[in-house]
Amino acid sequence: MLLISSTGFSQTKNSRDSTTIISETVFQPFLTDAFKIKDNPAIKDTNKLIPELRYSFLEKQIPVSFDIDPIKPAKIKGEPLKKLYRGYAKAGFGTNATPLLELYYNSKRSKTLSYGIYGKHFSSTGISNKDYSGFSDNHLSAFGKHFSKDFTTYAKLGYTRNVNNYYGFSEENAPIIENSDAIRQELDKLDAAFSLTRNFTDSAQFDYDVNIAYHNITDLYQVSENHFEADGKLSKYHKNELYAIGIEMNYNKLINSLNQENNLVLGINPRISTSTDKWEFQVGVGLYLNSYPDTKFHFYPKAEFKYNIVEHIIIPYVGIRGGLISNTLNDFYNENPFINTQLLPTQNSNQQYDIYGGIRGSLSSKITFNTSFSQQKIEGMPLYIKDLSNLIDNKFVLAYDTVSVSTVTGELTYQKLEKFKVILGGKYFKYNPRNELKAWHKPDLKITLSGIYDLSDKILVRADLYHFSKQYSKTFNTVTTSNTITVTEDAKELDGVFDLNLSVEYRYTKKLSAFIQFNNIAASKYTKWDDYPTQRFGVLGGLTYSF
Repeated sequence: MLLISSTGFSQTKNSRDSTTIISETVFQPFLTDAFKIKDNPAIKDTNKLIPELRYSFLEKQIPVSFDIDPIKPAKIKGEPLKKLYRGYAKAGFGTNATPLLELYYNSKRSKTLSYGIYGKHFSSTGISNKDYSGFSDNHLSAFGKHFSKDFTTYAKLGYTRNVNNYYGFSEENAPIIENSDAIRQELDKLDAAFSLTRNFTDSAQFDYDVNIAYHNITDLYQVSENHFEADGKLSKYHKNELYAIGIEMNYNKLINSLNQENNLVLGINPRISTSTDKWEFQVGVGLYLNSYPDTKFHFYPKAEFKYNIVEHIIIPYVGIRGGLISNTLNDFYNENPFINTQLLPTQNSNQQYDIYGGIRGSLSSKITFNTSFSQQKIEGMPLYIKDLSNLIDNKFVLAYDTVSVSTVTGELTYQKLEKFKVILGGKYFKYNPRNELKAWHKPDLKITLSGIYDLSDKILVRADLYHFSKQYSKTFNTVTTSNTITVTEDAKELDGVFDLNLSVEYRYTKKLSAFIQFNNIAASKYTKWDDYPTQRFGVLGGLTYSF
């Protein structure tokens, strides 16, 4: 402020002696152009030295160590194993005083050993309006199986006791029976079995198995049977072919009033089979020696061909086979318990040929089917006829005849998971016996329909429908004149059968369940064997328990 004041004063003081000129113009700044030196500095060396480089390696090994960590093998985790129980018991009671008892006791899971016992009792007083028509079946067996790396062995020992009565009297010959001892029959059977099977793990080695079985039967009429059978198989792969040979032996000795000789059958069955992705073919022969009733040698061709038209969907097949069928008292009694064991002739059936063919496959993932046709000729087919030597004709004996049999078979199965399954099957037979009028007690048509429904693993329902067409029983007509008595053979027609059974099981817990079974719901009146009616409507209920 002092400077301004002084300046102002001086101007005022010298205003008369000076001239002030003020000029105003626009300022225009500018820069002088820059000039860049473009040449790079360089040193010109007239005595240039290039060094010579030498490389060398140090020959010294550095130690290296590897620490290997073990890798755990991959595991496939399967479905969780269900809990197993050692014991299972079943008890029930039904109409016509029908008790049922069953008991299983087995070992649990083991990689080396499996064993158990089984017992059963099933009996009934029989038909309410038919005296002494009851029966009783009892069985007890023990079994075991041992597993090793190379072999699996199996053994079984059992005892069976069957009791029944010959209650099938014709109306005109029905006697008065005071007690059941006069018509009682009891068979006691002791059986044993053993098998050895090689665990097939290498196709370059031989594979083989052996099976042995024996049974002894006695009854109330001093009849006995000893039966021994053994069979084995040896096989080996060579390239794409499987070479196999089978050997079998059946020995049977039946002691009754007919004084029959020992019955021995020896057989050998070599065969060769080969296959590709589309087809499978096997061919072989059967060579058999039969000692009873006459010593004969038999030869049977055996062959089978399968072709996979559509993979696992349509598979046609055709083949031929044959062989000797060993008939025993045990087989006859299991089929017809009303046979006369004292007058029972046994001989082997000669299946001269059996030409068969068919188609099997699946229509979808739930529906499968199988249809087949068979034409066979059997020499010595056993047929059951009434024993005329017995005045009350309440027992059956056997008549052997040569029979040609044509069979048409069809089966259709529908299954949805494990919850629902239905099986429809049918067989049509056409018998042509050489000597007999009919194939006695052989129905022409058999139809079965079975269904199983599992509701949430809580309620299990099963239904079975059976139909057997009419069949024939051998009878005789007697015509008496003043001079002669004429007996002619005739056929008695037995009505067909419709039988419907229904069972329901309610599983209260995993251990405890209850069941009820309805037999012959339609209360059909029929006779499977001539003059032997079966039980009509019946109910059987009870409990099962696992422990």
